[in-house]
Amino acid sequence: MKKTFLLLSVVLLSCNPDEPETNQPPLDCNCDKVVEVSTFNVIGTPQNPAMNYYSVYTTINVCTQIQRQKTFNTTISSQSPQIGQCR
Repeated sequence: MKKTFLLLSVVLLSCNPDEPETNQPPLDCNCDKVVEVSTFNVIGTPQNPAMNYYSVYTTINVCTQIQRQKTFNTTISSQSPQIGQCR
């Protein structure tokens, strides 16, 4: 009886409980997530009336947590960096 109890105890203690599954997608280490954006507009000249958008933005890499400051210039406002984007 003691041997059976001892054997049963060893078997129960050696079992690992199932790890709970996490439904998180894998991290994309090529993603520098935009966390801060400062944009200003410059109106062109009468000969060239295009609006220019100048942005300075800060990113953090999702894997390495390295922070970088970058610049971006465009004439299309929808192309300016947005918070949460991967750049």
